[in-house]
Amino acid sequence: MSKKEKEIEGNSSRKVGNFTASRRKLERYKVALLVAVQITLMIVVFFQVNYLSYRKHQTWDLSQNQRFTLSDASKGFLRSVEGEVSLIMAFLGTSDLHADVKGLISEYDRLGDEKVRAEYLDLSRSRARIAELKDQYQVQFAGDQILVVGKNKRIKVISAEELVNRDSNTGRIVEFKGEEIITSALLEVSEAQQRKIYLVTGGRRADELVPIAQQLQPLANAQNARLESLILEGRQRIPEDADALIFPGNTLDLTERELEVVRRYWEDEKGGLVFYLDASAKTPNMNALLREHGVGPRGDRVLSVLSIPGMTSKKTYDVAVALMPGAGPTKDLPALTTQLMGQTQSLDVLYEDDLLIAENIRPRPLMAAREGFWGETDFQTEEVSYNPDIDHGQPELVYTSASVEKGVAGDYDFKKGSSRLVVVGNPDLISPDGNTSKVGADFTMASLNWVMNREELIGITPRRPTAYTLSVSAEDQGLLQSLMIFMMPGLALIIGGVVWVRRRA
Repeated sequence: MSKKEKEIEGNSSRKVGNFTASRRKLERYKVALLVAVQITLMIVVFFQVNYLSYRKHQTWDLSQNQRFTLSDASKGFLRSVEGEVSLIMAFLGTSDLHADVKGLISEYDRLGDEKVRAEYLDLSRSRARIAELKDQYQVQFAGDQILVVGKNKRIKVISAEELVNRDSNTGRIVEFKGEEIITSALLEVSEAQQRKIYLVTGGRRADELVPIAQQLQPLANAQNARLESLILEGRQRIPEDADALIFPGNTLDLTERELEVVRRYWEDEKGGLVFYLDASAKTPNMNALLREHGVGPRGDRVLSVLSIPGMTSKKTYDVAVALMPGAGPTKDLPALTTQLMGQTQSLDVLYEDDLLIAENIRPRPLMAAREGFWGETDFQTEEVSYNPDIDHGQPELVYTSASVEKGVAGDYDFKKGSSRLVVVGNPDLISPDGNTSKVGADFTMASLNWVMNREELIGITPRRPTAYTLSVSAEDQGLLQSLMIFMMPGLALIIGGVVWVRRRA
């Protein structure tokens, strides 16, 4: 090879080497750029995830009995609360209630957004802050407690033991009622005054009224309301502090004068009315008030016939009913079901009557009997069957409860206020036997809150998580011990022996 050719070949090699080096350098720049983009994107995604988790985070209550999940009623109140409310928890860190109470208060803090502010203090460590609160609110911190501070510095102190029910013998917590107590305290420091509900006595036996009142009182207390009894006889007007009247299955009818007092309270003062009707009572004046507003008690009995092969058919008056979500007191309640025990009469609800609509009166059905039930007019005979000429229902729905809202003529949006009432065709929705269902209690409180214009509190009310124990007799304990000590190890030995024999074979 000549010298010139060698120079050309060398130049070519150098050019190829330079090109290769440039290409490698470009590839390294590309890789570096991609790595930089990836790192940038990772940082952006990291901050986005943290931002979203802070602003739009979701929590799950995995505790036993869902004790940190607030009820619909509490959530509705937190959405409507005006002004800032403080929940100051001052507990010893060693308290057996510390974890449960702190978890519950943190849920109020989370759902209350900026309206509810939670503060957690340790009685043994936060002494400077506790001394400051003592001077500011004149409160003594003698033990575990929650300080609730509302607008205008209204305060409510809740001791730890108010939040639970304990076994009197062992001191073990059997019921946690923290949400019920805290929501009631928040209402107390937020509302201008406590609501007043009057239980109108009217012929129903005292041994039935007392347990009804005993069940209604804690329900009312949980929503900052007080229950008192009221006798209409001799009264010229309803007490000025009455927010609602409830007629718990009265057997005595209203007199003409009493009817006028109730009508004036309902229409002029916009007071709330709740009627639980006794189907066997003769109350023409009370029924007339309801009928003129589109809800007519029919005087029948809602029933069904149970047919069991080989046995005589039997009437049943325990009516299975379903709530009808929509407007009124059931608008925020799901389509729950319950039973109306005893005798129930159906209601004629004129929700499409043009004359009532023209007068700005709006009746609506709230409960309907389940399939298989009808309103029987000849219910006193032994054998009954549905007669379409005189009975009610099938295929039409049989309504057992309804609401009425009456506004000023022409004010179809009720901007000037409205009069409200709820009627149930059964006297024992709050059972005099003390066995009121959760659905019955929720419906009752939803009805009372609705007629008192407290829609924000309509919903499923707070539960009381309860500790359950499994009772095992001494004989059963002996059997369980025998199974654990002898049977289970013996079974393992047998299985091991079978495996050993099969391997040997």
